[in-house]
Amino acid sequence: MTTWADVRRHTDGQLDDYALEMLRERIPQRLELFRQGSPAAVGQLEFWYARMLIARGPAFVRRELEPIKHVLPSSVAAYVKDCVGDYTLSSMLFEYVDATNIFEIAGLDVPPNVFELFRPLLVRVGTDHRDMPESHWTKALVSIALGERLGWVAIAGFCPTQEVPFVPRATFEFNMQGLIAHLGGAILSGATLDDVLPAWHQFMALAVTLRKVRQVDNQVILWVARVVFHHVGKQPLSTVGDRVYEEINRLVAAGV
Repeated sequence: MTTWADVRRHTDGQLDDYALEMLRERIPQRLELFRQGSPAAVGQLEFWYARMLIARGPAFVRRELEPIKHVLPSSVAAYVKDCVGDYTLSSMLFEYVDATNIFEIAGLDVPPNVFELFRPLLVRVGTDHRDMPESHWTKALVSIALGERLGWVAIAGFCPTQEVPFVPRATFEFNMQGLIAHLGGAILSGATLDDVLPAWHQFMALAVTLRKVRQVDNQVILWVARVVFHHVGKQPLSTVGDRVYEEINRLVAAGV
């Protein structure tokens, strides 16, 4: 897959062939896990619904999540409860972080305290850009969204107390560390949406290639969008999914 049109065709085919039916068949199982108080009610949910948002838009995702929209808060709370201690956490935490993000940016109501539950846990997740770089960048982007400098500044290539420079309208091609530093610096400097839009547009134009070489996944794309449009651009969180879908529509029309 070399273009966004290829990505959409492939995902549409999977959704039509088996994925949508499978997801709908699993709804009763998720509801039963919810009744049992299990965090698994939203486990592994983020993978298909992120693909669905990219292929068919946030309105479609909202309709599909409607039967289970109430399960997220208690499932996240149950998972977080099991994370008590100071041991290193696995990247499994991001399943719940990513699910929360999808619910929010697709326009479903999520109590604000749900996202806050992840704040004390992020720095405990061990990541490495040489091994599962997608999780590495996700950790940084979630930390930026939460305003947790210690969770992203080292990933961006800076010491904890070092000043992070910001150059408005800069672009970074395939340099994900540079993009992380740019977005973190944008928050710290009070930059505007216009200051980061060139980086966003270039990132999305190159994202299919970055996916192909496993530098980013769909979750990273959605987190970059959240930081750009909501945390920097101050647009409503519920509209971020629309911004992603519109950008991909533009790139499909351009043959990118």
